[in-house]
Amino acid sequence: MVGLSDVKRWNTGQLDEIFKTVQQRLQVLTHSGDDFGKVIPVADWSGPAADNARSAHSSLMFRIDKMAAGASIVGKAIGQAADAITGVQHAIAGAEELSRKYGYQIADNGTVTDLYPEGKAPPELHPEDRARAKTEASDAIAQALRTADDIDRDLASVLQRAQQGDFGTGNEGTVTAAAADGSLDPGLTLLEPPKDDSPTQNAGWWNSLSPAGQAILLRDHPDWLGNLDGLPGGVRSQANLARLPAIRADLERQLAELRKPMDGPVLGEYDMQIRADEIAAVEAKLHSLDAVQTTMAKGGRQLLFLDATHPRVEAAVAVGNVDTATNVAVFTPGFTTTVDGSLGRYDNNMANLVATGNTIERSYGGGPTAAVTWIGYQAPQADGGLVDPTQSVASPLAAQAGGDNLARFYNGIGAAHGATNTPLHLTALGHSYGSVTTGFALGHDTPVNDAVLFGSPGQGADHLNVPAGHLYSEHNTGDNLVPTVHGTLGPSPYYSPNAVPNYHQLSTDASVTGVGPFNASYDHSGYLDNQSTSLYNMAAITTGHNDLAVTYQPPPPPPDVRPIPSGVPASPPATTPPPPVASPPGATPTPPPR
Repeated sequence: MVGLSDVKRWNTGQLDEIFKTVQQRLQVLTHSGDDFGKVIPVADWSGPAADNARSAHSSLMFRIDKMAAGASIVGKAIGQAADAITGVQHAIAGAEELSRKYGYQIADNGTVTDLYPEGKAPPELHPEDRARAKTEASDAIAQALRTADDIDRDLASVLQRAQQGDFGTGNEGTVTAAAADGSLDPGLTLLEPPKDDSPTQNAGWWNSLSPAGQAILLRDHPDWLGNLDGLPGGVRSQANLARLPAIRADLERQLAELRKPMDGPVLGEYDMQIRADEIAAVEAKLHSLDAVQTTMAKGGRQLLFLDATHPRVEAAVAVGNVDTATNVAVFTPGFTTTVDGSLGRYDNNMANLVATGNTIERSYGGGPTAAVTWIGYQAPQADGGLVDPTQSVASPLAAQAGGDNLARFYNGIGAAHGATNTPLHLTALGHSYGSVTTGFALGHDTPVNDAVLFGSPGQGADHLNVPAGHLYSEHNTGDNLVPTVHGTLGPSPYYSPNAVPNYHQLSTDASVTGVGPFNASYDHSGYLDNQSTSLYNMAAITTGHNDLAVTYQPPPPPPDVRPIPSGVPASPPATTPPPPVASPPGATPTPPPR
């Protein structure tokens, strides 16, 4: 195993010089060898001397051919190694920069050590962010050394095989052909993703590859990359788009098989229904792929996740570029959500959120914004509980399973940003049963800075790992699906005797804000209405302008209607309080950034 100090001393300039020398000498060898190859046979020369000459010539040509094949692949492998090492050294430099930023140092043995005594780090370096940065730096170094060791072993193997004459057949006909034959060997191979598949290790692995190596994997192995949390969104999107035709072809093959007439006895009514359900399920998957392609055709989207192996297709589509966005929101919808039936509508909602965020950003700053529609779990359906109790909307099981996946997705975005040292403000948005899924995801350690739960039947996990003061909820007028008690789906995020503390309830009434007026929203499905106070609030939180959000104002208490004793003058008529408006900047202090 190579060490960190060894890899940092590797000199790609020297490898480049060796590569040039090998190429020059290979050129001389092929030209001279091909000229030598034409010496024999000599016209009209026969007899023992001619036979001996032909034998010696054949032996020399065999050795020259082998030498040319070996030199060709050695030169190729040295060039590959020089290119691959740049990726490794770049990854090490990035890990060292991330470590310094959070008060750590990477020792020569690869260990990440704390530069501050325990508890003495500056207050602007949040402990959870420091812990996450330490993990990212440690995993980046581990993956860089893993890649470096693979480069070292592969190059040593090529050199040893060339020395043993393992390349070429020795009878290619010309030395030029022998050199071409040798170059067909792949030389250095590219390392597969890490086995345990954690987002930070995936990010470290990808960042340790050279641009040329990354391009080869995108071309040859998009199936490795599309759903790999921790990779850049642009890479995942390119890989998933490349996977789409094969996924579609496989579903069309399944559908054709299901539609074939059955051999043997005539199917009974029950069996016919099962077959019809199977056909409908595959057709729905194909419609889901149609929805994905239609959404991607709008432009300015990234396909961050695509999985057709479950009963229903799962997908995640971003509006904007999650790699370069400072502010990223991840929206998780709930009950009855499907890709074929819901993606287009929710993508439009996220486009409106991004547009509102950009309006806020133009007035108040904050950097570019992207928003993701995440349908990466099997959301309960109307008949789900009848078929499978784990798919019941009254059960937390689907939300728990989805929450595990969603937490990995959050961490993947964080790891990708950390690998490139790109600032990130990450907001979790969850609606209805999706807020339960969001809550279970936030029960894990994630880089989420703010969370907004709306139309929520419960927050899922009992404790959410979100910074104090950064939990928000919304409740529309007319939304009767929102309990205020602790039920099977977790504690309520709304005001009540049993409410979870530290939630800020946001307004969904009409309002006037610093960027214009917004409308009220109503009922369980209206929270994402365009030009609504509800959507404006989500955009304000997403862009990091928490102090611009319009807070909920509880209605005034009912007037006292007790009879007035005779002889007592009546109280003056009560005045109606003005409608809620946006809190002025600074009215609700924003906790310090993480």
